[in-house]
Amino acid sequence: MTKLSFSKLFVSISVISLFAIMVYLNVSTLDLNETIGSGLFYLKGYYEEGNMIVTEQGIGVITLPLAIGLVASAIIKIVQHYKFTSFTN
Repeated sequence: MTKLSFSKLFVSISVISLFAIMVYLNVSTLDLNETIGSGLFYLKGYYEEGNMIVTEQGIGVITLPLAIGLVASAIIKIVQHYKFTSFTN
């Protein structure tokens, strides 16, 4: 099993979770003035331009994948560390 560095693991998990969130937001139907989520994690139909609805989004749409990447990569690295130390003892 190859060990990835923390930064590569963090970036790859963050990109995958950002991709999943963007796919979810593209698939969900959003009307004008309709809001998905609340607080920092929201997406709102702001105004209509042609046949597209321009959206306003909270900062959580970007920070949520970063938080997921940080927590998941930290857990993976901790598990790898304890597996390695228990294997060598």
